[in-house]
Amino acid sequence: MSFGLVLGTGGQLGYAWMVAALTTWERATGRDARDADVMVGTSAGSVVAAALASGVPVSDMLASLLDPPPAPSRPRGAPRSTARRGLPPMPRIGPGSLRLLGEIARRPRRFPPLAFGAALLPTGRGDTTGLHRWATKWAHEQWPEHPQVRIVAMDYDSGARVPFGRRGAPPATMAEAATASCAVPGWFSPVRIGGRRYVDGGVCSATSADLLLDADLPRVDEALVLAPLARTGAAPTVWSDPVGATDGWLRGLIGGRSDREVARLRAAGIVVTEHAPDAEDRAVTGWNVMDPRKQAEVAQVALRTTAARWVGEDRTGER
Repeated sequence: MSFGLVLGTGGQLGYAWMVAALTTWERATGRDARDADVMVGTSAGSVVAAALASGVPVSDMLASLLDPPPAPSRPRGAPRSTARRGLPPMPRIGPGSLRLLGEIARRPRRFPPLAFGAALLPTGRGDTTGLHRWATKWAHEQWPEHPQVRIVAMDYDSGARVPFGRRGAPPATMAEAATASCAVPGWFSPVRIGGRRYVDGGVCSATSADLLLDADLPRVDEALVLAPLARTGAAPTVWSDPVGATDGWLRGLIGGRSDREVARLRAAGIVVTEHAPDAEDRAVTGWNVMDPRKQAEVAQVALRTTAARWVGEDRTGER
């Protein structure tokens, strides 16, 4: 049976959760994520997809999370990096994409809710060099013939969802595409590829799971969908945990489109297994998914919580 792997957006901590989830999925099923026939990656998921497609085992990514190499020393007199604390640099003044705001004003129903916020946010000053270095660490320069890989970014001026790797998409290496897919609006500077500006593909969809139905991709019989920015289970109540309730509401909103995409896959006869962080995962993650200092802790917790998810998996695709 042919197999599709969908890896969603989730920031630094979503990356850690996803690597742990793939680790326990491999242990539970005896399968290797690198054997997927099709991979769709968005934002943090694009780095995982590029690594797997380049032959990197999940175990290598996990080892790097649990025992990270020491951070390079800061040159004397250089300002402290806010990225290491999971905070963005001060953005520029003014909307990031007036063109996209104009497109949304003309055809508001064409765009997902996050597109308006992404266009309105000031252009980020975050240097994408670190993102590119991260992606290059794992990814080959050339796109593989197998598996078929799609890395999703958004054209920052038109709002179009762009699956790099698809025939007709702008030429780019996997690392360049992953860098664009990770460029969070308001945080990082947009990534220029072929004269166009691209930002995080999660603005369009947390997973873009529906790309598995593209006519130019081989048909898959089953799929694993990991959505680190969605949630499993109910959110806490506002009066008991206001921050957790807000986080749960946002995750429910973000996961809504992914749920509809998964419904389309199931309607097409694909057996889908999906998973998103549960309450314990979300508690350790907190509100700032970009805080790299918590990656090892998130991965360690997810190794336990996701292992429980796969126990007794009946392959019906029901969460």
